[in-house]
Amino acid sequence: MDKQKPALNLLCVICDRDKQEKIATVVDGQRALFNLATLGKGTASSRILNYLGIGETDKTVFLSILPATLAKERMHKLTEDFHLKEAGQGIAFCVGITHGCYHKTIAVPAEETGGETMDNKAGTDLVLVVVNPGYTEEVMEVAREQGATGGTVLHARGCGLTGAEKFFGVTIQPEKELIMIVASDAISCAIMESIAQKTGPETDAGAVSFSLPVAAAVGIGLDVPREEH
Repeated sequence: MDKQKPALNLLCVICDRDKQEKIATVVDGQRALFNLATLGKGTASSRILNYLGIGETDKTVFLSILPATLAKERMHKLTEDFHLKEAGQGIAFCVGITHGCYHKTIAVPAEETGGETMDNKAGTDLVLVVVNPGYTEEVMEVAREQGATGGTVLHARGCGLTGAEKFFGVTIQPEKELIMIVASDAISCAIMESIAQKTGPETDAGAVSFSLPVAAAVGIGLDVPREEH
């Protein structure tokens, strides 16, 4: 019997920009699949931002894919080292990854999430595509062929890793664009597989992708309310 791959988590950290390199050092490690950082700016009032623990509006959004157990360990260390429980120090959270796509879709076993499961009650996925700069339109054209209604592009760069970054065996170059596509889970795997086939690692676009479950969604051609209790 083949050994199952460990469950993966997306670790997201939102912090002041001057903390980026220190946080990258904590998150970095041989078992990290890739690290990306992009710039962000808060849009809420200062009072609300402070209540959420975000503080000033100029931020770095730090994304790292790690085995689930390691992601939670790193988040705990970030919480302790950077006092994230105190208002204004930043935010960190983990989200379970349901699928990843290199040449073909890889499902992540739900039973290997460290004893936790995440139901996709909305029937919706967030597909994240890491692609070389200049190829977002080509990737989106492929995604639309499979039913995607649109996407949002973030400019990002690799950071924190001491060696070549790899994701499903693909070297991740420093400059990247991150495409966010919200789509029905009925078509999310088809979107990722088509992206891999037409704009994947063996092409100039070099795209790889993974998906996260969405709890509720509106405005993407279908309205999915939260389940009533």
